[in-house]
Amino acid sequence: MTAGRSFALSFSGGDAVVTGAASGIGAATAATLMSAGIRTIRLDIRQPDPDPNYGPELQVCCAADVRDTNLVAVLQAHGANVGTISYLVNCAGIIDNTGFAGVSREQWARCLEINLIGAYNLIDALTPSLRAAKAGAIVNITSIEAHRVIALSDPDPTPQYAASKAGLRMLTQTSARALAADGVRVNSISPGFVATPMAATHGDTNSLPPTLAPRVPAGRFARPDEIASAAAFLLSDQAAYITGSDLRVDGGFELT
Repeated sequence: MTAGRSFALSFSGGDAVVTGAASGIGAATAATLMSAGIRTIRLDIRQPDPDPNYGPELQVCCAADVRDTNLVAVLQAHGANVGTISYLVNCAGIIDNTGFAGVSREQWARCLEINLIGAYNLIDALTPSLRAAKAGAIVNITSIEAHRVIALSDPDPTPQYAASKAGLRMLTQTSARALAADGVRVNSISPGFVATPMAATHGDTNSLPPTLAPRVPAGRFARPDEIASAAAFLLSDQAAYITGSDLRVDGGFELT
């Protein structure tokens, strides 16, 4: 019998912060980092339940709003040592399926403030720690809607969501340029259709709906842990020469 083959990622930095960590891609990313032995600050608008697979030495569960401009104090109040943070993954996000017409100013503001400005708040608040870290790295979770109109499961596009994700993709590039001289890498991931609780509000995620199935060559929804694995790679030492890039994880949707 042939022995199993593996190639382990290495992480020479310190702790991590993952936003949107109560569920979906954020929860999967936090679990993946903790499985690598990285102490992870799990941040969400509601305090995440402790992951029973990991002890308190590997996780800090923190209730915080990414729109808060005093996030460092909030993290410290939850027992996080901000000075040891090397990694940041911005997963927090919302989508209100409004369609194109009649989106209110309040709906625009909420989406942009959480999906885009919230990510900037975390980056800005943690920049001193990331600059001082041995291997500082950031991953922003954007979307395939950041660069392509998607109107398959809904009758028409939701403009504020697409705009927020397109802005986050450009924030990734501007952050990468601004922080490169200090050795901090910034990349993004554009997931396709992922089986998350957010996606489940639109229907069953065990199989692709008939309107979508012909457009995804992989033939299924992505699992949250598959996006988390991509994020872990971009944070790892093995990705040390990658910055300002966007990794599309869409099961081949872009090919159709």
